[in-house]
Amino acid sequence: MATSTCTTSNANIRRGLTTGPDQQVPHFRFPRIRKPNKEVMAVRATVSRFPIDPDAQEVSGVPWGVTVTPFASKDENGLPPVYGSDGHLLPRCEYCYAYFNTYCELDEWAWNCSLCGTLNGLSSEAVTRYSHPQSCAEMTSSFIDLELPLEGSEEEMIQARPVYVAAVDLASSEEFLELTKSALQAALEALAPGSLFGLATFSHKIGLYDVQGPIPIVKNVFIPPDPEGSLPIELEDAMPLLHFLAPVETCKDRITSALETLRPTTSWERTPGAGQGLDGVLIGGRGFGVAMEALFNYLGSEYGNTFALARVFAFLSGPPDYGAGQLDTRRYGEQYASKGEDADHALLPEQTPFYKDLATVAVQAGVSVDIFAVTNEYTDLASLKFLSIESGGSLFFYSNTDDSTLPQDMYRMLSRPYAFNCIL
Repeated sequence: MATSTCTTSNANIRRGLTTGPDQQVPHFRFPRIRKPNKEVMAVRATVSRFPIDPDAQEVSGVPWGVTVTPFASKDENGLPPVYGSDGHLLPRCEYCYAYFNTYCELDEWAWNCSLCGTLNGLSSEAVTRYSHPQSCAEMTSSFIDLELPLEGSEEEMIQARPVYVAAVDLASSEEFLELTKSALQAALEALAPGSLFGLATFSHKIGLYDVQGPIPIVKNVFIPPDPEGSLPIELEDAMPLLHFLAPVETCKDRITSALETLRPTTSWERTPGAGQGLDGVLIGGRGFGVAMEALFNYLGSEYGNTFALARVFAFLSGPPDYGAGQLDTRRYGEQYASKGEDADHALLPEQTPFYKDLATVAVQAGVSVDIFAVTNEYTDLASLKFLSIESGGSLFFYSNTDDSTLPQDMYRMLSRPYAFNCIL
């Protein structure tokens, strides 16, 4: 299940039953299980969305459908949930794993699942719990929040920290970098205590910054110009991940110092393959595709051990034009007019599936990508957009640096609730 955005207080999942595609859908709510440090999610039974007809239901093998509304605090009747504790004691069906709810038939030692009809036994704890039904939230309302105990030790909970990585395009201008620095300063102010932050750059090489020492140190890995090429070494070998990810609360000043060292790549810095394009046009050497794939593999190597969620902020000043994932933006133009085609419509389809495939890599690594494109040239967002929208991130476009609201947008984006890595 693809998810999009968050980490704030008190996540809830509502579960329950629904009806077949040829039955009328009743108005009822689902029990929700609330875990610490998450947000509210409403789930309402529906067959108007899926399955749309008996054939679709039969082919899918799913006996019910739901509509999910993230961050809902009330049901469709405007009623808040009934709160309770000991969510881990809520019985589940042995056959379909549905939760016990007010639509289930309850006997002294057993209950019938309202979704599949299976007869389930009750544990001695549950029998004791339901001997006083008036004290159980799941017995008094069909719309409930039950708290779960923390999973794992306190040390493990502390270790699982949110990670944010900024990937900055150096094949750019001074104006672009000044705007990006301002945006990242705003981001540092919005990040929650306990967050880890990493600073990376890309052009014809990938730069990794270690800001945990007295002065920032950068390690570079060069990107091969060949579209089929791969990095000579893994990023983990260039710099251990825990050296790259710095605690924001103790390293904010050093991160700021590292941002001040960012400079655009110059023509003499670029490799021969990155310096010249067709017809004498200078190509910036913007190895965006390789840099993103390398970062996902870098972060994914420690997924589940080092961080609770990871977001990559990718700042682009133009189309990727170097290494794997490069986009040929010069192919658009008079060729469509000469064929009698509408150039505007021709720009809508994606040019390559590279970034859609890359989004799959990001999701598998537990990474969400936000793309901030600040450019007045055609950048083929039709291809790039999949990297953000399919990994649960956002896509921002600004046509120039003068009128850009990037710093304000960055702060607002990080200040709002964000649900990540959810399970229904």
